[in-house]
Amino acid sequence: MDEAQAVERWQRGDPEGLGALVRAYELRALRTAYLILRDRMDAEDAVQNAFLRAWEHRHRFDPRRPFWPWLLRLVIREALRLAGRRDRHLPASFPSFLEAEDPVESTWGDPHPSPEQMAEQAEQRRRVWQALGLLSPTQRTAIVLRYYHELPEKEIAELMGCTTGTVKHYLYEGRIRLRGILGSAGALDRKGEDHG
Repeated sequence: MDEAQAVERWQRGDPEGLGALVRAYELRALRTAYLILRDRMDAEDAVQNAFLRAWEHRHRFDPRRPFWPWLLRLVIREALRLAGRRDRHLPASFPSFLEAEDPVESTWGDPHPSPEQMAEQAEQRRRVWQALGLLSPTQRTAIVLRYYHELPEKEIAELMGCTTGTVKHYLYEGRIRLRGILGSAGALDRKGEDHG
């Protein structure tokens, strides 16, 4: 069943339609929630709640639009809601299930890295992961959407439910903190500044 068929069945109240959408987007949603929350159980809760909200509000979805951005907004809202409710240290270990989609390496990485390059890349991922944990949830969300999902500021603002100016502020403050932690040769420098 393709996405249009799944959406049509989901909007009619058919659980099979929602099941197809869950299979298509669950891993992507989990990765996003995990990057924001840095806790696997919280990420699973956020995604489960997002799919529950999707079921409850299925009549509000415009089937002429793609499903993923609509779901992503729900995932982000749930992740930020959970992040705001907890007050504890974030784990520092890098999760292996995120390694499959590294936008920096897939764009600039050597397709046949040496063992030394692989070790260096793994160390860089761990350093970035630890540095992300020192950002506020909103800064982390903006950074994840900009650099992991490669979204423009306007789209990030729509997803986060704030103004573009607020997103620019989150990105600026987040990049400053990350550069301070990682040094001037951090991974974000290679991506350049965001101008749109």
